[in-house]
Amino acid sequence: MEPKRKGEMPGFQRLQHEVDRMFLDLLRGERAPRYGRTAFRPNADVYYDKRDNAVVIKFELPGIDPGEVNLSVDDNVLRVSGVRSDQRHPDVVFQQMEITYGRFERAVVLPPEVDTAKASASYAGGYLEIVLPVKPRSAGKRIAITVKDDAGEEQES
Repeated sequence: MEPKRKGEMPGFQRLQHEVDRMFLDLLRGERAPRYGRTAFRPNADVYYDKRDNAVVIKFELPGIDPGEVNLSVDDNVLRVSGVRSDQRHPDVVFQQMEITYGRFERAVVLPPEVDTAKASASYAGGYLEIVLPVKPRSAGKRIAITVKDDAGEEQES
C-alpha cells in the first residue's frame, strides 16, 4: 500500500471526483477538452431565415467584449475567433469553477449561395448574430441548339 501524500483525496473520493469531472466535460457543449485542459467553445445556431432570405449564424458569447471578436470569410468558411478574458483577482480560491476562459475559434462552412460581400453582424445580450443574404438565383439563359441537316447545312432551333 502506497503512503498517502499530503492533500491527496482517498481512493474512492478521487475516483468520484474524476467521474464527476468527466460527466461535466461530456455534457457541457461549450467545454471541449484541448491539450489536456478544457477550452472555451461557444455554442452556435445556423439557420435559414425565409423572411429575410438569409443564412443566420448566432453565437452565444456572454462576457466577451465584441471588440475582441474577429470575423473573417475565406473560401466560404466563416471563422469567428476571440478571447473571453478572466478579470478576477489572482488571489481568489475557488470552491467551484465552471466558466471557461481563454481563446476560442469556431469555423462554419457556408453554402455557396450566400453573398458574403453583403454580410452584417450585430452583438446584443451576449449573442453575436451574423446575417448573410442569399444571392438571387439568376434567370436561366436559353442556349440555341444548332442542327445540321444531311447536307451539312446549319439551322438554329
